[in-house]
Parts: sequence; C-alpha cells; structure tokens
Amino acid sequence: MNQREARNAMRYPIGCVAVLALAYFAFIYAVKADAPDLLIADFEGDTYGDWVVTGEAFGKGPAHGTLPGQQSVSGYLSKGFVTSFHDGDKTTGTLTSPDFKIERRYINFLIGGGNHPDKTCVNLRLGDKVVRTATGTATTPADDEHLSWYTWDVADFNGKTARIQIVDAETGGWGHINVDHIVQSDTRKMILYANDALTRANSSVQGGAARAKADPTRPGYHVLPPALWCNDPNGPLFFKGYYHLFYQLNPFGDRWEHMHWGHVRSKDLVHWEHQPIALWPSQEKGEDHCFSGCAAVDEKGRPILIYTSIGAKRPPEQWAAVGDDDLVNWKKHPANPLLTEKLHGDMKTPDWRDPFVFKEGGKWYMVCGGHRDGGHGRILLYGSDDLEKWQFLGVPFEGEDDNWECPNFFKLGDKWVLIYSPHGLVRYYTGTFDLKTYKFKPEYHGTLDHSDNFYAPNGLEDGDKRRVLWGWVKGFPGGRGWNGCLTVPRILTVGEGSKLEQQPAPELKKLRGDRLEHRTDVRLNDASCLLEKTAGDSLEILAEIEPGDAKSCGLKVRRSKDGKKAIVISYDGKNLDVAGIKAPLILPDDRRNLQLHIFLDKSVLEVFANGGVCVTRVIAAAGDHLGVEAFAQDGEAKLAALEAWPLKTIWPDEPKK
Repeated sequence: MNQREARNAMRYPIGCVAVLALAYFAFIYAVKADAPDLLIADFEGDTYGDWVVTGEAFGKGPAHGTLPGQQSVSGYLSKGFVTSFHDGDKTTGTLTSPDFKIERRYINFLIGGGNHPDKTCVNLRLGDKVVRTATGTATTPADDEHLSWYTWDVADFNGKTARIQIVDAETGGWGHINVDHIVQSDTRKMILYANDALTRANSSVQGGAARAKADPTRPGYHVLPPALWCNDPNGPLFFKGYYHLFYQLNPFGDRWEHMHWGHVRSKDLVHWEHQPIALWPSQEKGEDHCFSGCAAVDEKGRPILIYTSIGAKRPPEQWAAVGDDDLVNWKKHPANPLLTEKLHGDMKTPDWRDPFVFKEGGKWYMVCGGHRDGGHGRILLYGSDDLEKWQFLGVPFEGEDDNWECPNFFKLGDKWVLIYSPHGLVRYYTGTFDLKTYKFKPEYHGTLDHSDNFYAPNGLEDGDKRRVLWGWVKGFPGGRGWNGCLTVPRILTVGEGSKLEQQPAPELKKLRGDRLEHRTDVRLNDASCLLEKTAGDSLEILAEIEPGDAKSCGLKVRRSKDGKKAIVISYDGKNLDVAGIKAPLILPDDRRNLQLHIFLDKSVLEVFANGGVCVTRVIAAAGDHLGVEAFAQDGEAKLAALEAWPLKTIWPDEPKK
C-alpha cells in the first residue's frame, strides 16, 4: 500500500476490520512495494495472440477505435482494446487468456460496456472456479462507452495459477463488454470508498475525465464534474470556512440518469476542489435516484443533506444523510424516510420533491415543490424542531404554472423571496411571509434569468450574510463526455420596487489575468470597432455604452477574423438581445447608459445588465473565432468605457487551456 492508498483508506472508511486488513497487507507486501508491474495483456496487436477466442462477439483481434454502430469509446490506453461489439450486441463469445501465475497483490484492468453480471463480465478463474468477477456499468441509453479502472485484490491467491476469461453471453441492450490493459501490480488503481456503489461511481467519473478535459469547448471557470452529466445545484452550504456545493450527477454517462450527488468545495468561492461523490442511490432499499435537495447543520453541529428519494415502486419520499466534519463520508439517516405523502392526508400533490430548509425564530422549516392534483404549481410547508420529525403546515402560496420544481424560500433584507423553476424560465416572487398563518403574500413577480439555458438555481447564506446563488447551465450538445455546468456565483439583493438584483460575486476578480484593454469614449457612428487587444474564449468584460440615437448597439464576442460570424449582444432601447434571447430592459431617464458585465467561458456566456437583468447562454463558435467588437447600427452610440481580462481556471490542478 502506498501513501495515497493509506490516506484514502482512512478518509473513505470501509469499516474498522477492512482498515486493519489493509494495514496488515501493507506490512506483508512491504517488501514487494517497489516490484514492477507484470503486464498480462495490453491488446495492442492485430490479433489476440495466444488468447483463445470462441463465438463471434470478439472478432479476430482487438479493436483500434470505435466500431461501426457503437457509441464513441474512450478511456482505453494507446490504440487497442477488447470489445465484444463485433457485429453488434447480438453476438456472443468468450476470450480466455493463457495460464499465468499470480505474483502481485492486485490485478488492475480497464472495463466498460454492459452491466450484466455473469453475462458481460471479466472473470478470474482458478481451475474451473470463478474467484473474482467484474462487469461494466452501462444499463440505460443514457450511459456511455468509456472505460474505467477496476481492481481485484488477489492476495489470497498468491503463487497460484490462474486464467482470465472475458465473457459476452448477452444479446440484448448493452450486450457487450470493453476491456483493456490487464496488469498485475502492488498498487491499487481503483480507489476504495465507503461502499461498492460509491467505489464504482467514483471510478467511472475518473475514467471519463481525460476525454472531457480534452474537449476545447468545455468551460474552464464554471463548476462542473470531472466528466459526464450534471444538472441542478444541490445543498449549497457554508460550513467551517468552506463553501460546499453539490450537484446532480450521472456518473455513468453524459445524459440524464442514475442521479447521484457530486461535490466540490472552496475556501474563497472561486477556486474549487473536486470531492468524492456524496450521495448514491441505495438500490437495496428500493432507491433509484437521489433527486435534488438542500443542506443544513443540525443542533449537534452535524451537516445534513435532505433530498428527494425516488424509487420506481413507490411515491417520492424525502430522505436525509448525515456527514462527517469534512462532508466527505455520508451515511443515510436511520429514520428515513423523514417525510412521506402520508403527511398530507387526503391531499394529492403530484411531483412532490426538491426540499429546501431554512431556520426562522428558532424553528426549522421546509418547503417542497409540486402542484395541486389537476391544478397549479405550489410550495408546501413543513415544520420541525430537530430536522428529523416533521409536521405539515399547509400551502403558503400557489401560482399559475402547471408545476413548480426546486423552490428556494428565504428572507433577504426585510423581504421574503420565493424562487421556483416551472419547466421554463426561472421566476421569483418577493413579498411578505406570516409565520402565524403560514401564508406568503407576493409584492413583485419577476424573471431570474431570461434564458432557457438557465434552470433550477439553489443558494446559501455565507459567513458574510450574503445570499449566494448558482444555477444549472443546460443545453449543451451530447456525445462529448461531459454535459452541463453551474453558473458563476451570483450575489442577490432586493432593489427598488422589491425587484431582485444580481451581481457576479466580487471574488471572481481573483481569476483575472493582466488587463487586455482599457478603452474610453469610442464613438460609433453606424460603425464597428474591433478591440484588437481583447481576444479570447475565456474573458471577463466590463462595458458601458451610451446608446445615443442608434437603432441597435452592443458587443460581439467570439468574432471570426473576417467579421462574418460572431455571438452578438445588442440593445435596441427596449430589449437586451443575447445570442437571440431577448430580455426586456428599459433604461431609466437618470441612468441612460447600458452597463454590461460579461463572462465568456468557451461555450458558456453569462451577461449581467444594469444590475437586474441576466441572460445565460450556451453558445457554439469555431475554435479560432476569438475576436471582440463594439458596434452601433443605424445611428450613433458611444463606447463610454470598456475593460477586459482573460480569466484563469478555477481548478488548482488544471492549467489554463
């Protein structure tokens, strides 16, 4: 065992007995710690050599890339790998190694493909007996073909003669297996976590990371997992000096499925560290997904995650998990489910989910989303003294939309704010909340972000009593090994007329490189001005524009060298148009200048205008389209001021692309 394994054994405990066993084997194998790996097979040749093939599934030799009709395969080493997809999923067969002697503690290999135990699998055989087995991870159309590390501990078989057999006996969906680089080693490749489900999920995400990071369109300063799918931000929590942020994660593909909770943390709200996956579906308890939810700290000082548990054979339930002080190891709450639909009596609330908790007057409250049976979206309110035993308190407010998801309900200044996601543009109300009648009275109704690329926001109150919010950025093309990210952190305040105002967190200035350009008083008379010093696909731009009498004015980013293509941000006196999405914006008489704060991150564009209008866009541009241009059309405008900076990555272990 090396130092990294020892640290992981302690950080991700698998029980005292297991830890003692690891320590024992560390001692026994210490003399072999530096022994070189023994390659069993790397599948780089044109044939399988002295491996024995039966059936048609494995073809005549290793694949050297994705086969016809197969999803894009990634995660294998060098050029070749084993796949049983020859002629599709309908074929079957086996691929068996020659005998070899077990001379190291572990056998490591890369594996992907279908999750069909005993049917699409890799087996370690001693004589006629299978002593170790592994299968792929894919079970649904949302999963993909990347390979990830799997490790067998074979210490019990040291010195024995064995064979490896790769099996494909499945002819249905995902009826194939992918394998590469089988090696004996004294170092474990697949890190152990608290249970098998977390171990496999974490390994799968790491297996997809190389492909995701290689994509030049992948954002560099927006929070997202190392690879694969993410959606809603979940459970934001400021705890013991760290910002913790969770998110919906599919660890097995770059489309929605298998909802887990991914996890990142930050000391400064800017630079983030990936953490092990926090929540996993407890399939042995009938749980298929860990849907969205929130985080809190109970009276004992313990971090608690509360979320909607989804099972195919039961209605939604609200569950909880209790974490350690590092928020790394989580245990499902023994009292689960904390809330069931029985609390509502005869009242039916379809799509009941996405708990959000807050504390007021020394008491805990929770709101969940959903809708009245046959009626409109609503929030439901519950009360508790201990975050465990809950009482249904009623329906504080009901809207006009068909359904409400991911409600946030919190006090901001002297107003209460209700944010909800109604399967369309994210909306909000500000108003008052009566803690005696449990009724919310709205005063203003607004739109949080004017783009359908923004959804399901969630937020926290930090150590400075600021309300910090993140949203899910959605709408990316599939098939790239990653899909989805979170917005930059936004600071919310209540402005004039009870409108919500949003500003990017000022801490983001830490990402700035040297200023690229500072321009003032640039007159644009039905003309454009190329900002020659400002170019790139990872930028922050501050601009102030006097619209004058121009019919339209604004900025173009990701501009091609010939100026024929660009992503356009324009203003016509009534609407701010960001890449085709219009947001109403009427400038007041005493503040006639258009103020833009722009964050460009590869394929993500976030625009903040005059404090209250936000538009988030997923964009597409050629890799060499990096220019920035100011323009006015049909009249004169003035670029009163502009500053621009390149922005660095938020990940300490990743260089700037």
